[in-house]
Amino acid sequence: MPGPHHLSDREFAPAPLGGRVRITTWLTVVLVVVIHAAIVSGLLLERHQPPWPVWPILLVAPALVGAIWYGALVHRYRLLGDELLVERAWQTKRFPLAGLIAAESDCEALRGAWKLWGNDGLGAYAGRFRSKKLGNFRAYVSDPNCAVLLRWPDRCLVVSPAQPGEFTDAVRARVAGRY
Repeated sequence: MPGPHHLSDREFAPAPLGGRVRITTWLTVVLVVVIHAAIVSGLLLERHQPPWPVWPILLVAPALVGAIWYGALVHRYRLLGDELLVERAWQTKRFPLAGLIAAESDCEALRGAWKLWGNDGLGAYAGRFRSKKLGNFRAYVSDPNCAVLLRWPDRCLVVSPAQPGEFTDAVRARVAGRY
């Protein structure tokens, strides 16, 4: 039987954006547009030059929101050898599957979770979170209804592939050695 380095690469698309992620994303965009419109209209109505260069600042905020949104998106989950790779715009996070004790669908995984560091809704839930149920955990989730919980003895990871059942089966088979 081939070793883990001979395993075939399996790719899984992320789930489409869930309702709360869509709402958070749109509310953020609307808020930025309204604030920018208020500043621009205020400047035009006042017809005076502000004491600081406002135009570059007005361009930075939408660009920053766009960059955060794009950077938070999960582009794909990939099982490669004995690792799970979470591929995002500017980084790939690697999670070795060694020692994994559970892989299960859990649409309640993010319920009651608090963000410790990261993004909690603009494009995805991505970063470090804490909840009573899971303790500290990492999440890369576009739709909580498609959440899959991966547990190790010392950590948890929550992801949301478009086909949670197929993903869970593939992870379990890989960990069990049924390649």
